[in-house]
Amino acid sequence: MKPESLRGAGLSAEGIEGAVLAQTLLVPDDHHRVLLLKGRILKREDWPVVAGARVDELHVVRMEPGDVHEDEAARRLAKVVAGPGVIVHGPVESQVRLSAGVNGIFKVDVQGLQALNSIQDVSIFTLFDGQLVSKGKTIAGVKVTPFVVSEARLREAERVAAEAEGVIRVLEFRPMRVGVLVRERLDRAQREKFQASIEMKVAWFGSALSEIRYVADDVAEVEAAVSRLLPDADLLLTAGANATDPLDPTLAALERLGARMEKQGAPAHPGSAVWLAYLSDKPIFGVAACGMFSRATVLDLILPRLFTGARVTADDFNRLGHGGLLSKDMTFRFPAYGAFDTIDQ
Repeated sequence: MKPESLRGAGLSAEGIEGAVLAQTLLVPDDHHRVLLLKGRILKREDWPVVAGARVDELHVVRMEPGDVHEDEAARRLAKVVAGPGVIVHGPVESQVRLSAGVNGIFKVDVQGLQALNSIQDVSIFTLFDGQLVSKGKTIAGVKVTPFVVSEARLREAERVAAEAEGVIRVLEFRPMRVGVLVRERLDRAQREKFQASIEMKVAWFGSALSEIRYVADDVAEVEAAVSRLLPDADLLLTAGANATDPLDPTLAALERLGARMEKQGAPAHPGSAVWLAYLSDKPIFGVAACGMFSRATVLDLILPRLFTGARVTADDFNRLGHGGLLSKDMTFRFPAYGAFDTIDQ
């Protein structure tokens, strides 16, 4: 890359050809109107526009062997950075935009991202890892800082991105059949409110209830209900149990059925009194009392993970502690139950 200042006779149709414009040209006496944007590879045909800018000196960059223009560099970087569920757009003004191709959870390899941004001239910026995104939502931008970058530097970035195996991706929500088991300690009004709440949440993820069953506070009845619900469900939600009582009928019934408890309790508030077990490799999630009606508890942080079909582990719960004080400042972490309304136009 060779910077050059064009003046006098050099400021001509022949002089600008093939040069990369290093400054944005504006309409004389109206600096709100753009004639040509910086970064443009100039052609002879651009000369009337350049002349119309009435500049005495024009700053350009000459590309040398082994140089790659910023547009092509951004395209190449985006290609290796984008993983499943990601769509590449542009470049526009030398920046490639990445958007979500599906409704799901945005995932970024933070270490891979940092390694890429440690390479001189590379600039990749994203949403926070774990955010919920709708189809069409902008999730990242990819660009290089200078107008021209060396092929060697670009290949280094491509190598680092390849090692990360998809730095940016979106885990898609999968349609699931959801069974619900509710203990009869809830009165009729509470049942109706809970059922409406859970139906709304499940539908937001593109899934549906297979059956909702109410049972008495009896180990045998709970055991029988779980046995009936689970074959027709991909996920079983339970409500009305006491997660801190080791003799609770729901917990006792699951133990008798041979379920494996993955995690009891979560380092977050509200909704810490939850639990997750697996029976026949199917998740059974114990909803905390506050999670039965609220839209912003631990339940609403774990449900998106479950609806991607990924196996949720104790480690997923343990990670909730960082940012686990679930105040209004954490709104961006929760599903906006209802219509997707964050699509970039």
